[in-house]
Amino acid sequence: MPRQRKPNPVATAIGSLSGLILIVSLLLFVGCGKSAGGNSVHVKSPATGEKDLPVKSSYAYAVTKTFTDINNKITMASAYNVYAANYDLDAANFAMTMDKPMTSDDQIRVTFSLIGDEGTNDKSPLKAGTYSAKADKHMKVESVGIVSRKGGADNKVWLDRSTLTGEVKVTSASADSISGDIDVTAGDTTVKGSFTAKVLKRK
Repeated sequence: MPRQRKPNPVATAIGSLSGLILIVSLLLFVGCGKSAGGNSVHVKSPATGEKDLPVKSSYAYAVTKTFTDINNKITMASAYNVYAANYDLDAANFAMTMDKPMTSDDQIRVTFSLIGDEGTNDKSPLKAGTYSAKADKHMKVESVGIVSRKGGADNKVWLDRSTLTGEVKVTSASADSISGDIDVTAGDTTVKGSFTAKVLKRK
């Protein structure tokens, strides 16, 4: 009667480990897929109607904004200009190339500015937090716009600052990227969704 071979414990352990690695890899893949697909913006305006835009490219760059009060005191703050579009933005020369005319009627981009704390400048990193449309000067979202194209020409709609409500919540901010959620409205125009923008740096 042939001897029954005992299972090799090392081979069994390796097989179990390989299976575990495969399961973890699949879970990570699914998780990353959901995260990458999470960036989308819903816009509503007379020019665009209501549309959901998957964000294909998004960039941000910082400038220094100055304020002068009634006593002629000048203060500064960083202003991060954020772009999110459903097409590939040309970020080679910052706003000069990202603002160039679009090439098809289905292209749309959203822009807005995030004003930092007093005393910051274009070299200061953006901090995580809430940027309110109703803030006085700092930690504020402003200059919200929707750019669409129709009849061979770009159509720019700026949300009225005096009636702008809502906020941008920056959930993550580093020297290389910023992520967050925007939910702002002015009249019958709305921008709502999530974004992850690559931070552009001047050489």
